[in-house]
Amino acid sequence: MNTYESVFISAPTVAPEAYEQLVGHFEEVITKNGGTVHNTIRWGRRQLAYEIKKFRDGIYTIFEMEAPGDIIKELERQYRLNESIIKFLTVKTERKKKLIQKGTAKRQAKQEARQKRKARKASSDN
Repeated sequence: MNTYESVFISAPTVAPEAYEQLVGHFEEVITKNGGTVHNTIRWGRRQLAYEIKKFRDGIYTIFEMEAPGDIIKELERQYRLNESIIKFLTVKTERKKKLIQKGTAKRQAKQEARQKRKARKASSDN
């Protein structure tokens, strides 16, 4: 299983109830095909950097998920079929996750070394 982030922008004209149904539908597509949604982030309505399908703003939603690679094809097909979706992007985040963990471990090691130096210095000053 790979880790992915999938972002979609829905049209600002979508009603709140319809938006919740939309999010639920895509979560269901992921889970029915063997994936797991770890987090659903609703960024809300934001201004777009450029006009997309005659819209100046859109409603952003991000899924953080674990899924086999073949699910992505189906999820993106569902995005394309839905007229309320004006833009989407799905990226694999496994490498990013490993880099973050590696960076965290390095920072932790540096912090521990710093604390040891301070402790040695404090004990030598006494």
